[in-house]
Amino acid sequence: MQHAAFVSILKKVSSFIFNNDTYKVLPFISDNKLAMTIKTLTATLLLCSTLTACSVMNQQECETANWNALGYVDGSQGAAPSQFNERSSACSEYNVRADFAQYQTGYQKGLISYCTESHGFFVGSNGNSYQGVCPQKTAAAFLKGYNRGQELHHMKERVENAERDLRMEQYDVDHQKERLNDLKNSLIYDNLSSRERREKLDEIDEINNKPNDIKRKQHELNKLRQELNKLQEKLNKQY
Repeated sequence: MQHAAFVSILKKVSSFIFNNDTYKVLPFISDNKLAMTIKTLTATLLLCSTLTACSVMNQQECETANWNALGYVDGSQGAAPSQFNERSSACSEYNVRADFAQYQTGYQKGLISYCTESHGFFVGSNGNSYQGVCPQKTAAAFLKGYNRGQELHHMKERVENAERDLRMEQYDVDHQKERLNDLKNSLIYDNLSSRERREKLDEIDEINNKPNDIKRKQHELNKLRQELNKLQEKLNKQY
C-alpha cells in the first residue's frame, strides 16, 4: 500500500478511535487501559509508511505489547491475517511469544469496523487495495461499497490523465515556436534534398496542427469532468 493511501486510512481510523465518546463509538472496548493502548498504537502508526514497516516491532514494543489492541488496530485497517506472523516473527528475536488468541480476538473486532459498505467505499475511492479479509457475512456489503469506490477512483484517474495530457500538449506548443522558425528558415536558406524538404514540411504541419489537438483534448477533458461530476453526485447521495 502506498504511503499516501496508507496515511489516509489511518487518519480515518484515528478520528474514529479518538472520538470523545470512545466507549459509545467502540462498544467492544470497555477496558479503559485497552482503549488508551489502541489510541497510542494508532497515533504511532500514523508515523509509519507501510503496514510492513509498522509490523517490525522492537524489543520494548514486544515486551509491553497488548496483543488484543494490536489485533484491533490491524483488523480495523484491513491488514492481512499474515500481519500476526510478521509481528510474531519480529518478537521471537527477543524471545517474546506473541499471544495469538488475544491478537485474533482484537483482530476480529477490528474487522467489524472495517468490513462495512461505507468503509469499503472509502477504501476503494482512495485507490487502496483489499486483502480479502472480510468474513462471508460482511464481505458482500464491503465489496459493494469498495467496487463503487473504485469506480469513482478510476474516473478521477481518467480526468487526471487527461489533464496531464493537455498540459503536455500545451507545453509542446509553447516550446515549439522556435523550432517552427528554424524549420522555415531551413526551407528558405538550406540546400535540401527533396526528401529532407518533405520531412521538414511534414514536421511544420504537425506543429501547426497542435492547436487542433489541444482543442480536441480539451473537449475530451470537459466530457470526462462532466461524467465525474455526475458520478460524484450520484455516489454522494449513497455515501
